[in-house]
Amino acid sequence: MNLFIALLLSFFLALLAYIKKALTTPALILAFIFAFLITYFSGLPSFLMLSTVFLSTVIAGLIKTETRKKVTKDIHEKGHQKDIMSIIANVAPGTFAIIMYYLTKNNTYIIIYAALMAEAISDSLASDIGVLSKKEPFNILTFKKSTPGLSGNISLLGIFASFLGSLLIALIYLAFYHNITIFLIITICGFLGNFIDSYLGALFQVKYKCSKCGIITEKETHCNTKTKYYQGIKLLNNDMINLLSNIITGIICSILLIFI
Repeated sequence: MNLFIALLLSFFLALLAYIKKALTTPALILAFIFAFLITYFSGLPSFLMLSTVFLSTVIAGLIKTETRKKVTKDIHEKGHQKDIMSIIANVAPGTFAIIMYYLTKNNTYIIIYAALMAEAISDSLASDIGVLSKKEPFNILTFKKSTPGLSGNISLLGIFASFLGSLLIALIYLAFYHNITIFLIITICGFLGNFIDSYLGALFQVKYKCSKCGIITEKETHCNTKTKYYQGIKLLNNDMINLLSNIITGIICSILLIFI
């Protein structure tokens, strides 16, 4: 893509993120760099996929409910703004795929990129929309009802939103590249990636327990008191789980492409 157009599109996306206060300043700078590399090296289709992931997250985040406020306050480690580690976890693998495409001109990397974007939007919508479910979510391992917003918990509404998100990215790919088989692979990889993220979150993501109110949380501080370690691997917070699920999704996509 033309250098000026790539810069303009990337700047527009960064400006929107700035207006919505969706990113911290370091995250905004890195997001702009990633957006430019993706757009300049692979063109409009990849930019549209990235924009769709971002815009869907912003739009879903505008839906305010008491449940969402409670989840942000009591469960999630970070607030509304995504920091630089969140950008690395969710966008860096896709950016790497695009750089590999630019260096090799191998279209396989475009497909892997699309699968990673499908996984990103699938996971994002599962969390942002799933928390709006009127029914209690259930743990993906035990199938027991659990706290909304806690990693590893899923709901039927979240699963449906996850599938639609993955399908949307696959449709963007289909509109430009006209390959039904790859369309199906992207949809499957994105949707499956969300379940991988949930399984990893349930099994390995670090969780803490508040000594005052007893709530299980991802926060190291709750009720103005340092929380106690409850379960999981301490190094594996939500960002690390997202990064791992991205990598695994990319590997699965690569394996599927070998067999076609």
